[in-house]
Amino acid sequence: MLRLDWNILFNIINLLILYLLMKRFLFKPVNEILAKRQAEADSRFAQADAKEAQAKESCEKYEALLHDAQSEKDRIVAEAHTQAGKEYGRIVDEAKRTADGIVENAKEDARKEKNAMMQQADAQIREMVITAAAKVAGEASGSDSDRKLYDAFLAAQEKDEHETK
Repeated sequence: MLRLDWNILFNIINLLILYLLMKRFLFKPVNEILAKRQAEADSRFAQADAKEAQAKESCEKYEALLHDAQSEKDRIVAEAHTQAGKEYGRIVDEAKRTADGIVENAKEDARKEKNAMMQQADAQIREMVITAAAKVAGEASGSDSDRKLYDAFLAAQEKDEHETK
């Protein structure tokens, strides 16, 4: 039959008591410490996740601001190019008008100078012709009538030149 040995029974009881004591005084505090550490680790992971989400949000805001700044820069550069083109056109037009005015003034001055030189040359030629005619004719008193004849001759020549042009 089954024989029960008191030693085995006491060993089983001792083991049960030891197990209950260990459970109460060792496993329970250890499990509490492990639970606290697990809770602390979970809270740190939650904080890390929150900071990561915040960092992603900040990064997205930064990228949006950077994109807006790039768009603004492009708009300002395009506007500056447009303004520069307008200013360039205005300066070129003004320079052309000034140059045209200078050229026109130079042409007018050249015409005036040419007319003055022609009148001076006509006067000198007239005087030489009158002097020569007076020497040939031997008289200097009819020089006024000779001048009138010569002027009439030159006027007729100029009229013919203008009609041929």
